[in-house]
Amino acid sequence: MLILLPVSAGAQTPGDSVSPVIRGVTITRNDVFDSTEAHNWLTRLANRLHITTRESVVRRELLLHAGQVYDSATAAETARNLRALGIFRRVVVDSVRGDSGLVLRVATSDGWSTRPDYRFKSTGGQADYTISFIEDNVLGTATQASVSYRHSADRTSTSFGFLQPRFIWPQLRLQTVFADLSDGRRFALLVGKPFYSQGSRSSLLFLFDDRDERVLRFFSGERIASDSVRRDYQLLRAEGAVALRGSDGGYLRAGLTAQARKDRYRPESASSFSAPEEISYAVGPFMEWRKSRYVLTRSYQGFGREEDVDVSTVVRLGVLAAPRAFNYQRDGIAPLIQAKTGTSFGAGFLFADLLANGLYNGNGLDSGSVVLSGTLVLQPGGRHTLIAHADGGWLERPLPGQEFDMGLGTGPRAFRSHAFTGDRSFYTTAEYRYVVKEEIWQLFGIGLAGFVDYGGAWYHGASRRTGWDAGLGLRLGASRASGVEAIRIDLARRFATDVEGAGWVVAIGKGLTFSTNIRTIRGAD
Repeated sequence: MLILLPVSAGAQTPGDSVSPVIRGVTITRNDVFDSTEAHNWLTRLANRLHITTRESVVRRELLLHAGQVYDSATAAETARNLRALGIFRRVVVDSVRGDSGLVLRVATSDGWSTRPDYRFKSTGGQADYTISFIEDNVLGTATQASVSYRHSADRTSTSFGFLQPRFIWPQLRLQTVFADLSDGRRFALLVGKPFYSQGSRSSLLFLFDDRDERVLRFFSGERIASDSVRRDYQLLRAEGAVALRGSDGGYLRAGLTAQARKDRYRPESASSFSAPEEISYAVGPFMEWRKSRYVLTRSYQGFGREEDVDVSTVVRLGVLAAPRAFNYQRDGIAPLIQAKTGTSFGAGFLFADLLANGLYNGNGLDSGSVVLSGTLVLQPGGRHTLIAHADGGWLERPLPGQEFDMGLGTGPRAFRSHAFTGDRSFYTTAEYRYVVKEEIWQLFGIGLAGFVDYGGAWYHGASRRTGWDAGLGLRLGASRASGVEAIRIDLARRFATDVEGAGWVVAIGKGLTFSTNIRTIRGAD
C-alpha cells in the first residue's frame, strides 16, 4: 500500500541526495512462507492456519511518515521496534526511489506464532517440566495470550498471561499474569504509557503485584528446605518520566517513582501473622542517560533470523525517601545505580552491566545488593560462535526468597534445583557453537555446542560452595517461529561437590543459562 502526501514548496526535489523528503510509504506483509516458499501442501496449510499480522500493527510502529525527512537511524530504530514485538522472523525498513520521489519501504515476514511449548529440565534425580500453549499474535494484532502448567520439586502451578503493547488506544500498554500455585497465588498487572521510542517525550506506568505464597529457604545444598515461611505481599508503584532530550542517538530523562508496599512473613506452621497489616511508602526522583548503540547479528540466541543486541551506554541514578513518617522503623534513603556499556568490533561484541541498590538509615546499611556481569560474543565466521559470560553478586540481609539460587539450568546446568544458595554468588560459563544448518526443510536450524560452567552461591560467614561441569550438546531452533531462543540438549559431566557426587547428566532447557538482563537477579521461584 502506498500513501502519498503533498509536500511543501520548500521541500527537496527527488534529485536531492542529502536528507530527501519521504513522498510515500509502502508496507508489505508476508505470511510465514512467502509466495516463493509456499510450494508444498505443508507450507500452504501453515499459511492458511496462520492469520497474517494486520497492516495497522505495522503502521503504528513507524517512526517515519510521508512528508518527513528520511533518516537512516530512525529507520533502523523502527526495524528494531518491529522485531521487538516478537512476532516477525524478518523485518526490512529502507528507502527506494520511485517516479514520485523517495519511498519508505517496510517489509515484514511473520513467524509461526501459535506454539505449544514443552520445557523439560532434568539432572537425573530431579525433573522440572513446563507445558505451555502460547499465541504471540492473536488474530494478527500482536496480542500475546498464554496458559502454562509447571511441575517442579517444590510446587505445581498453572499460569495465565496476556500482553497487548498498544491496548485500546495506540499509547496504552497492558500486561498481566496470574499464577495459581499449589501453595499460593500470584497476580501482577502493568498498565500505562511507556517510552515507545528514544524520541518519545513522556511515560507513565503503574504496576500492581499481589502475592500470597510459600517461600522455601535452602541452605548448604540441602534437597529439602529446612525453612519455610508464608509471605503476604502487595506492591503498587507508579513511575512517570519526561525526556529532557531525546533522539535516535540517545536521550536524557528525568522522572519520579512512588510506591506503597505491604510485605510480611510468618512461619508456615503459624496460623496467623503476628505483624500488623502495615503499609510503607516511598517516593523519589531518578535520571537516566543513554548513548545508543546496537548490533544486528545472527546465531546468538537462535537460528535463521536477525537478532538485535543492545550494547548502548546507559546510566540510571535514583533515590527513594523512606522516612519514619512513611512507616519505616527509622528515617532512611534508598539509592539506586544502574549502568550498562558495550561495544562491537569486527568479530563480535561485548557488554557489561552493574546494578547496585540499598537502604541506609541512622545505623548505616540496612539492606542492599550489588550485581555485576559481563558477556563476550565472538563470531569469527558465519557458522562459529563463542559465548563467554561471568557475573557476581553480593546481598546484605536479603528478605526470605530473595537469596541467590542456582541449579537445574540456572547457573551450572548439570546440578539439581537449589544446589547453590546464599547471599554471595558468582557464575562463569563459556560455550562454543557450530551451526550445522540454519534452516532444514524451511522449519528449524541445528547446531553443535561444547561448554564448561563454573559457579556457586553461599552465605556470608560459611564456606564458599561452588561446582563445575562440562559437556557437549545439540542446539535446535525453529527458524519460522516467532520466538528466538534455541532448545538446549546437553550431555554434561557433573564434578563432585561436598553434597553431590560426580556423574553424567542429560540437561534439557531453552535459551541461555544466564540472564542477559541484569535486572533479573537469580532468585527462588
